[in-house]
Amino acid sequence: MPYQRSWVELWLERYCSPGQHRFRQLRADVLICERCRKQELIGGATCLVCGIPGEFPHTIERSTGGADRLTGRLCGSCLDEFEDRQEIGGWRLVG
Repeated sequence: MPYQRSWVELWLERYCSPGQHRFRQLRADVLICERCRKQELIGGATCLVCGIPGEFPHTIERSTGGADRLTGRLCGSCLDEFEDRQEIGGWRLVG
């Protein structure tokens, strides 16, 4: 079976790195990144990785040097994958 990217890897490759978005207002309750077009609900209710609503408050950090650490929400799919794997695409779950 050929290598298939994971759910988190797919979104990390499709969108800007977490924390690197350039959001602008799209609608009253939605922001959009000018570079990758990720949409995010105002108030940080969107998953840090993918574009669906995040349910679980968590912190992720870069595992390859640097001091990138982001606190926000993860959806169930992203959280499950981070809990199963130590590191995904240079990011890891904190705590």
